[in-house]
Amino acid sequence: MPKSQNRKKLLISAGLSLANLALIGGMALAAINMPAQAQGTNTGTVERPSGGTACPSGWRTVSENTKLCEPQGSLAPKIYAKKEKETCASGYYEVHRLWCSTRKP
Repeated sequence: MPKSQNRKKLLISAGLSLANLALIGGMALAAINMPAQAQGTNTGTVERPSGGTACPSGWRTVSENTKLCEPQGSLAPKIYAKKEKETCASGYYEVHRLWCSTRKP
């Protein structure tokens, strides 16, 4: 294979490598700038945030461990704990300043 063809292939592969790096970098920046998605649940137990706040509507304190909340039946709203200054994700409502719930307070 002549040297000019090798050089051409090397230039093409280098250009494609740079394009791939730019694409990966762009996707990483986009992921960083996206708002966090809520990880709400309505099954199992959820640890109560500090501050002694009550469990949200549709949930109750676990009798064996008062630091946990459990759903009251299959129609319990999805919830997740948040820090006081954070905002709830789209579709969730703030409850007791430290919870986000799919049920309006």
